[in-house]
Amino acid sequence: MKAISMKVWGPAVAVFLLLSSAAVASHASPGGQSELAAVRAATAKFHDLATAEAAGYSRFLDCFQNPGVGGMGQHYVQLDSLDGNIDALRPEAMVYEVDPRRLQLVAVEYVVPTSDWSGEDPPKLFGHDFFLNTQLGVWALHAWIWRPNPLGMFENFNPKVRLCP
Repeated sequence: MKAISMKVWGPAVAVFLLLSSAAVASHASPGGQSELAAVRAATAKFHDLATAEAAGYSRFLDCFQNPGVGGMGQHYVQLDSLDGNIDALRPEAMVYEVDPRRLQLVAVEYVVPTSDWSGEDPPKLFGHDFFLNTQLGVWALHAWIWRPNPLGMFENFNPKVRLCP
């Protein structure tokens, strides 16, 4: 009887330990899927542009692109949130692909004005350093959570995003 229960419980325990260690590794890894899933959940409502505008996001500058590399899209920024604080669940910008029929949410962007950052190293989120945009005077980090980016989740441009019209 004891041998039968070991045959049943042995593999079950092994599977449990394997799944537990995978969950811990996923949660502990920089930019782990659980962290990004939380950002998706927090920003899903902004697929509706009217909801984003009601939350204080407004059109910022023109659509951004880098021909030969990819599009970035039209940014809608919550200007009141440009305070130097980084909150993964409250991105400073929503990034929309300019589709001929509508704007489609493709990414979020975290933005820290250089005047609000006193650290010697760049700001960091999800284990990734922010990019210094000297023209705009900000540190920025994109997260392509709504449109896969073959260049990488945190790259500035995405070849899968249409270029600006």
